[in-house]
This record gives sequence, structure tokens and C-alpha cells, in this order.
Amino acid sequence: MSSVTTVIVGAGHAGLAMSRCLAERAIDHVLLERGEIAHSWRTERWDSLRLLTPNWQSRLPGFR
Repeated sequence: MSSVTTVIVGAGHAGLAMSRCLAERAIDHVLLERGEIAHSWRTERWDSLRLLTPNWQSRLPGFR
């Protein structure tokens, strides 16, 4: 049986972002999702979303 240091429950917006951050830091983790992975990320978006912050503050993990 293997062990991991971190368990992320849910592969939605926050879970995927956290997984990316942990992977960048080489932190061993597992991401658990009861449904289809990234389903909410693909389907639950706001057509009218407007960010009022500078672009460099609004980037998602992994985007440079």
C-alpha cells in the first residue's frame, strides 16, 4: 500500500487549481472526485464574468 501526503477532495475549480499548485512544488497528492473529472469546470461558467483586477493578478495556475 502506498501513502500520499495530501488528499484533495473534489476535482472542481479549486481542486484542480490546488492539484496544479502541489504538482509544481513536487508535493505528492491524490485528487478524488465522485463524478466526472472537471465537470463543473467545463459546464459551470459565467458568460458575463468580468474581472476588475490587472491580468497578472487574475491568471490561473500554470498560465504565465
